[in-house]
Amino acid sequence: MDATGSYFSKAVIALLVTAAFAAVLLSGVTHAKTKFSADPSTEGFSTVAVDRELMPRCFTRDYDAQAILLALRETKATNPDAFGELSLILQKMLCVDADVTGSGVGGYQSFQLPFVTQHDLEPAASFVGRCLKGAVRSRDLELTIDKWETRGIVLIQSLSKGNEAVRSECMTRFHTVAKRSARNIGQACTSQRISMDIPAGPRDPGYSIPKGLDEQGPYAIRGDVQYI
Repeated sequence: MDATGSYFSKAVIALLVTAAFAAVLLSGVTHAKTKFSADPSTEGFSTVAVDRELMPRCFTRDYDAQAILLALRETKATNPDAFGELSLILQKMLCVDADVTGSGVGGYQSFQLPFVTQHDLEPAASFVGRCLKGAVRSRDLELTIDKWETRGIVLIQSLSKGNEAVRSECMTRFHTVAKRSARNIGQACTSQRISMDIPAGPRDPGYSIPKGLDEQGPYAIRGDVQYI
């Protein structure tokens, strides 16, 4: 009788433990559903999910670029091609800036930007690659930024036709974005590299050899060997 009672007690305890574990598991699942609900204010992610239609790539780093698209958003329905190309030009300025100044932290953004003949001299990713290898000169940067800026001005004029206030605001902000990007990219791509003790070129004095050392004979031991 004692053995049967002991067995029954153990079975009851095991059943209670199983029920408690199931209750805890159910509570965790319910909490996870609430945490990862469709409501963006209760998402359980470490960063905010960004809609690329409303906030294109790299736009979070520049308020002026955001303000340009916001001011011209009403024209997107009537002239979607011009609006999309202007957005792409701004993306290239900002993403190239981010890639060359951030050294790829967070992933390179320019690899996904397409080449467009109207405003590109070369693919954005190719420009970033040359920059990181030290193969970009100041003239290359000037031509690249100038073509982006020239095409952007044409697009802004087309999108803001009939609204002088919007055109003036967007022009000012666009020049600000272009100037800021050119400065940041130039500091990272065209600054003088530190060569340490490596001569800068064939005419550098570091390549010169003092007279009398250019034709040295074989090494020979001279003197009394016992003192060596």
